[in-house]
Amino acid sequence: MTSTSGGAGHPSAGGGQATAAGTRRIPAEEGERGAASAPWGALAALGALGALLGYLAKYPCRFGGAWLEGGQYAAGCYSDVFPLYYRDKLDQGLVPYIDLPVEYPVLTGGFMHLAARSVSWLPDPLSRAMAYFDLTALVMGICLTATVLATGWLAGRGGVHPPEGAVFDRRRALLAGGVTALLPAGVLTAYINWDHLAVALFTVGLALYARGGRWQWGGGALIGLAVAAKFYPFLVFGPILVLVLRRLLGRGGLAAGDLLRPLGGALAAWAVANAPVALAAPEGWATFFTFSQERGTDWGSVYYVLGGFGLFDSGDHDLVNAAGTYGLAAACALIAVLGIAARRPPRLEQLVLLTVAAFLITNKVWSPQFVLWLIPLAVLAWPRNLGTWPPVAAFGLWQLAEVGYFFGIWQHLLNATAAAEGTVAGLGFEGYAVLSLGRLGTLALLCALTVADCLAAGRAGGTVDAAWAGEEARKAPREVGESAP
Repeated sequence: MTSTSGGAGHPSAGGGQATAAGTRRIPAEEGERGAASAPWGALAALGALGALLGYLAKYPCRFGGAWLEGGQYAAGCYSDVFPLYYRDKLDQGLVPYIDLPVEYPVLTGGFMHLAARSVSWLPDPLSRAMAYFDLTALVMGICLTATVLATGWLAGRGGVHPPEGAVFDRRRALLAGGVTALLPAGVLTAYINWDHLAVALFTVGLALYARGGRWQWGGGALIGLAVAAKFYPFLVFGPILVLVLRRLLGRGGLAAGDLLRPLGGALAAWAVANAPVALAAPEGWATFFTFSQERGTDWGSVYYVLGGFGLFDSGDHDLVNAAGTYGLAAACALIAVLGIAARRPPRLEQLVLLTVAAFLITNKVWSPQFVLWLIPLAVLAWPRNLGTWPPVAAFGLWQLAEVGYFFGIWQHLLNATAAAEGTVAGLGFEGYAVLSLGRLGTLALLCALTVADCLAAGRAGGTVDAAWAGEEARKAPREVGESAP
């Protein structure tokens, strides 16, 4: 987010010495860049508040009967958690993958089973289903709090690779944590699915990775577990590889160990989580992969919108899969060119944001809760070289579009349900398409500003992180495998 230091309209890269009013700055070298003095209590309170607001957003369904009476779309409180408790026969004690295939990676499926078993002692099916949702919301709320803590700490220290000599900014940490916890789009989508589990593991993994050295093994392990909950965290290794290649080309960047350590930890943790299920029920374990390949165009994707206007054959699965694969590959190639060719190495979190956004834009599935993947990344990738208001405006427009899409998708599903019953209700395709394209366009705008910030860091007069700019100037020998920044 916008720094509290630096010149007017030009936030500092994190290493400035000016102190804004009300901001306590802690020298970076004291306790792992101020970790001991980070506002942990306040960040945890913000996370708990965001979790509570997310639960209250489901009030019409959880306490008002909308799940039972069919009013979940009109009330905007839909959640996968409640109906999938019955659909996946968790209420009957069936074990995911072994007794019944499920469409989620093993860590999510395992959590679903454990949560269902935890409420199995309750007397009747409905009370068990409601308690299952409550327990799921509680754990996802804890995961949100962990994400807020990790995001706040990373933002306060100046990022994954902070500028040399940076000091910990408590005010920036609180601002980043508050935005991550309390954004309306995040509150509204908090408990649609189990995404907070993967987001928390990924963000805390980034925080451990940021500590460098042997901590990167642990950070990689958490990222591997995040991949065992949702696939997207694996995308982080592409940007890390780009920065390693940049260093090999003599343009500054990351050492090879900064890739090999977390990648090794991630592969080991992912294998440990997946191997028991893959051995015990290979077909059930493979369901996630086959389902991802074979599922059709889903709500939210650009292919659904183009197909609705007759501009794309969204019913051709092979065409959709090919378009998504080649589209993502092209986007990643452009991100790699940016990472290698920019005058100064872009921040890792910026390249990760661009990669995850490209994955969503080109994917055939773009569920409303996927905004949870982007929020902490967008906070950490906040532009530092474009002044205050352009990033604020782009971020605000993106969030406005996400909130609009959240309500639009439920109204569109209400329209589809009503049409099947021969009645008229909700939002038709044209209105839904506007909201869907608005979400895509504002995310693209946010990405464009991120790219502009990466390029601005290399211009004369642009803010340049000393950790990168001083790479060539430092003459002292470094430990082999030590992080470059």
